[in-house]
Amino acid sequence: MSWVGHFVRLGPEVPMRTQHVFPKINWLARCCALALAALSTEAASSGIITFQDGNATSSQNSNALIGHWRKTTIGYTGSIDEHLVLHVDSTVENWTVTAYERREPVEGHWSVEGKTLILSFGGNDRSSPFTFYQGQLVFPNIPNRRGFWEKID
Repeated sequence: MSWVGHFVRLGPEVPMRTQHVFPKINWLARCCALALAALSTEAASSGIITFQDGNATSSQNSNALIGHWRKTTIGYTGSIDEHLVLHVDSTVENWTVTAYERREPVEGHWSVEGKTLILSFGGNDRSSPFTFYQGQLVFPNIPNRRGFWEKID
């Protein structure tokens, strides 16, 4: 044996024990998943973002809705401001404004049933759930279709 072999080989040969690694990895993965689930549940129940408040009555909802609301969306040709004015006497006005035109207001009636806002324009009813979030009206309150309206009066 060469002199290098003496330096590299410092001890007696030890047979390598191969342990079953997969069960340990599986156990570790389950522990991590359990910890993540616990953290997710805690974050979800902390109330960081809550869209629905089921304690409000229809009359409280109606009073909170009264006013001039504006929703801005960005379309192919630019921004579109939609205005919705809900009056105390249950009448409603709705119109849009773009950089190129301002449409004439359409008039109708509105009502509330629980957390559903019903808009009626010329016999065509449009009803969708709504709620309030950080001072904004969320209408409709439907996932992937939510519109956020700001009060401007």
